[in-house]
Amino acid sequence: MSQWLKRTWFVWLGLAAACAVLLPRAIDAGAAAGRPPAAAAVAPRFVVRDPAGTAIGWLNITYPRAIRENEEGVLEAEYTTGGASWKTGGAYGHGDVQPPAGLKVELSGADLTLTPGPSHAFDIQRIAATGVERVKWIITPKTEGDHMLLVRFNVSPATFKAVPISANGQAQGGDPQILLPVKVFTIYGVPKATVLVAKGAAGLASFLLTLPAAFVLFERVFGKKSKPRRRKAA
Repeated sequence: MSQWLKRTWFVWLGLAAACAVLLPRAIDAGAAAGRPPAAAAVAPRFVVRDPAGTAIGWLNITYPRAIRENEEGVLEAEYTTGGASWKTGGAYGHGDVQPPAGLKVELSGADLTLTPGPSHAFDIQRIAATGVERVKWIITPKTEGDHMLLVRFNVSPATFKAVPISANGQAQGGDPQILLPVKVFTIYGVPKATVLVAKGAAGLASFLLTLPAAFVLFERVFGKKSKPRRRKAA
C-alpha cells in the first residue's frame, strides 16, 4: 500500500486541486441551473361600492410572487372607475356617480422594504377627471424565505365599501384587506444552507484527497534516518 501511494501521490494531489477549484464552481452552476422560473405577476382586485351598493370603481394590484434575494420587485396598484363618470360637485348629471371622500392603500410586510412609503392616498379630483390613477411601490426583500404582504384598502366615508373580489384567484370575503404571498429565493434558487453544505462537503473531499500526497511528502522529509558518524581511528 505504501509503495502504491508513493507511485501515485501526484495523482491524488492533482485530484485534490481539481476538487478545490472545480467543485465549488460546479455547485454554483448546478444550483443556478435549477433556479425556478420567475413567477408571473398576479392581479388581486378590490371593488368599491357606493351606499346604494353600486360598483363605482376597482383597485387592481399587480405584483411578482417570486423575487430573488438582493433584487427588487414592483407592485403596481391601479384604481379605475371602469367607465363610470365621477363628479366632485354637488350636482350629478345623468350617468354620473357620487365618488367617495377618500381612497387609501396601506401596505405592510415583515422583512420587506417598501419604497417610497407604506401608504398612498389616491387623488379623487384626478380620478374624477381621468377615470384612473396608478401608483407603484418597489419591494426589496431583506431575507430569503416565504413572506406575506398585507394590502389594506380604506375607503371613506364608512357608507362606501371596499370588498376584495379576488386575490391570487381566490375570493377573500368582505374584509378590506388581502394577504399576498411573496417567495424570496437566493441567487441559486435553493436555500443558502444547501449550497453551503455542498461546498463544505467539496472542501472536505479535497482535504481527504491531499492525505496520500501529504503522507508521502512527510515520509520523504522526516522519514530519512541520519547516517551514523564514523569514529576517527586513534
